[in-house]
Amino acid sequence: MMILNDKKLVNLIKYTPSIIVGFFAITVNVIIIKDNQDKANASIESLREDILENNKSAIKLSTDKAANYILYKKKRVIDELKTLSQQRVNEAYAIAMSVYHNNQNKPKTTVSKLITDALRPIRFYQGRGYFFIFQMDGINILHGLKPYLEGVSAWDAQDLRGAYILREHINLIKQQDGEAFYHWWYQKPGEPLQKEYQKIGFGKYFAPYDWFIGTGEYIADIENDLKESLLKSVIGFEHTENQSLFIIDNQGNILANEAKESDLALLTHSNATLTKKIASEAHTAGSFMTLDKLDANKTNKNKTEIGYLKKIEGWDWVIGSYFNSSNVNKYIAIKQQEAQVLNQKKLFNIIILSVFSTLFMVGASLIVSNLITRRFNRFQQRIEQNINALETSKKKLHFIALHDALTGLANRMLLMDKINEAIESAKKHHQLVAVVFIDLDDFKKVNDCNGHTAGDELLKSIGQRFKHAFEAKDTVSRFGGDEFVFCFPQLNTINEAYLKIEKIQQLFEDKFIVHGHEIKAQCSIGASMYPSDDHQAEGLIRKADIVLYKSKTELKGSATFYHHRLNEELQYKYLLENELRGALSNNEIFVLYQPQIDTKTEQIVAVETLARWEHPKLGTISPNEFIAIAEEIGLIKQIGLFVFSQACKDILSVSPNGKNALKVSINISPNQLMSPDFIESMTQIADEIGLKRSRITLEITENVMLNELGKTYNILTELKKRDFCISLDDFGTGFSSLSYLNMLPFDEIKIDSCFVNNITVNEQSKALIKSILAISDAYGMITVAEGVERKEQLTVLRTLGCHLIQGFYFDKPLTLATLQKNCLKR
Repeated sequence: MMILNDKKLVNLIKYTPSIIVGFFAITVNVIIIKDNQDKANASIESLREDILENNKSAIKLSTDKAANYILYKKKRVIDELKTLSQQRVNEAYAIAMSVYHNNQNKPKTTVSKLITDALRPIRFYQGRGYFFIFQMDGINILHGLKPYLEGVSAWDAQDLRGAYILREHINLIKQQDGEAFYHWWYQKPGEPLQKEYQKIGFGKYFAPYDWFIGTGEYIADIENDLKESLLKSVIGFEHTENQSLFIIDNQGNILANEAKESDLALLTHSNATLTKKIASEAHTAGSFMTLDKLDANKTNKNKTEIGYLKKIEGWDWVIGSYFNSSNVNKYIAIKQQEAQVLNQKKLFNIIILSVFSTLFMVGASLIVSNLITRRFNRFQQRIEQNINALETSKKKLHFIALHDALTGLANRMLLMDKINEAIESAKKHHQLVAVVFIDLDDFKKVNDCNGHTAGDELLKSIGQRFKHAFEAKDTVSRFGGDEFVFCFPQLNTINEAYLKIEKIQQLFEDKFIVHGHEIKAQCSIGASMYPSDDHQAEGLIRKADIVLYKSKTELKGSATFYHHRLNEELQYKYLLENELRGALSNNEIFVLYQPQIDTKTEQIVAVETLARWEHPKLGTISPNEFIAIAEEIGLIKQIGLFVFSQACKDILSVSPNGKNALKVSINISPNQLMSPDFIESMTQIADEIGLKRSRITLEITENVMLNELGKTYNILTELKKRDFCISLDDFGTGFSSLSYLNMLPFDEIKIDSCFVNNITVNEQSKALIKSILAISDAYGMITVAEGVERKEQLTVLRTLGCHLIQGFYFDKPLTLATLQKNCLKR
């Protein structure tokens, strides 16, 4: 190039004017070309830096997204394990209850075997999970993994930490209404006996046989399953084609590497030095790192890649993404080489035609600049599209994390945030917040009759009605199962809360269409208010749940607002439940006897046995309170057997068998009457004590006949065959039907005190009693009037032909000693 310029200089000397003009033109054009070349180089360098930064941002976003997803799934592993355990045990409970109900006429041993045979082969958790059944005294009934343990007591089994595994689980089940989660440590199959792993399980009380059914799973196994799933799913997260995701452990072992055999396959099992370096330098906050490795041809040229690394706390994982910066440099080098060739052509054209060279170089520079700009814009658009895609995925994950998968409503986490926000706003503006807890009544019947798919569709339909019925400031959340919770902020008066609840109830007036069928649904509602009831979101939800339980108990479909008296009542009821469990063993339950008097002779001919509870601290507990609780918690059978046995012993000691011996009436609860061994138990106790069965009258109430008339008939008929007397208690106060008297073998009718109270002043009461006495005479039954407290009442009843009376006019309920003295006097 310089030789050529020298020749031109000679020519310029010869042709001074032309050369001066030409040299000036060439000089100007050369300066312009050089200036354009410098600008092009600067633009390429800027392009290189921008591409590197954009790639680094992209790998950071993809790594953070994957890491956040892993942390979220890791955090949820215990909750998911609890949910799965509870679902499995509920399924097993349903199977056991179905087998029990379908085989009630068979011996317990036969039904027990049917249940264990049904549950024994069931496996889950990828074949690891199984069911176990224990009696509440610790005897193993079923062990799906170790059948040789069946029949053996595990009551004293301890883990290495000294905890009594079975005792604690059984106590939790008793304390938590028959079902509870439990954490314990246990040896894994195939592991050393002295090495135990933490398990989480769930147990549910099976009342018919005093069992509990449970299952459990090692947290480590669930986490390992989750790890395997994440290694497959996370590695496929969306990212650009110039990136590669990988996961290694703290020892540098490669767990997942998306690149594998591609050009980006920097990480291999043979490159242990590099992977160990990555594992040692990574931390939870995330950092960039330059990765170097000798290329495949071993030409001593380093293959440089830039990566972003992040450590997953608790799992000893390192997740990262990287791209090859060498490819970027190659691309820039090609562009630089193309620019140099173009500049040489421009210079050659200037020498040939200096006049047109400037125009050509300007045009060429513009063309080159346009090409570079277009290419740069293309890269920028592609990067922006990838970033937008990442943002979209992030928003979707955020939505999933805060919303219920079935209904799309807010989940519990978002609900808590909304309630807290409403409380903060209410503090500033001196307003009210209502938290409304609703539960669908008889939702199980929808699942049982129409299937769980229909149940899910019903929940979706209800969720849609809720979503469109209220203002944007209001929040509705699916709290779990068939439960929903509303948060109504910015209320000025409690009347606004009443209107909101009324609107909820109106939403259930129209039927729901599910799979072409109409389904009528209703809900029970409990509500709590800020600031009167609580100042914390958790407390408002808990108290709304408390009054929801009250609503469902008293009247399904109703709404109840929280007040402190309800909480006190509930706490008192829980106290009574706990204390009642030990009342029999502590000799706190005793019996009294109220005499039944012959209206003609005014002599004691029988007594009614009355159970009483005297607590050392709480004092005398009303039977109206503790009998109902005993029914609920399954203690009524034990108390009933105690009362029956004690009454038989006491009456026999006061009045031996023989002519004119005292009879005894004993109240029988519906649950006790319907128990499979009731008839045999009554017969055996009476015979062992020696009291003649004909002296025993079993009192039942009308409600026992409403749903189990056929079964009731069979039981009462058999009792009658065995010489027991049967009395219909509180006749006329419930769902009385003359057909019961015609069908069932009653010996006696008891007239409730509510009729006796007004017999001397109310002709209607007198007429009713007269009708009852006429009916009893027609059927040849004895009549007993309860609650006789005045002589005038006795006179009327005697005139009407009532056989026996009892009440305070003669005697209040007596102790055994007092009864014995009164009998001797008369």
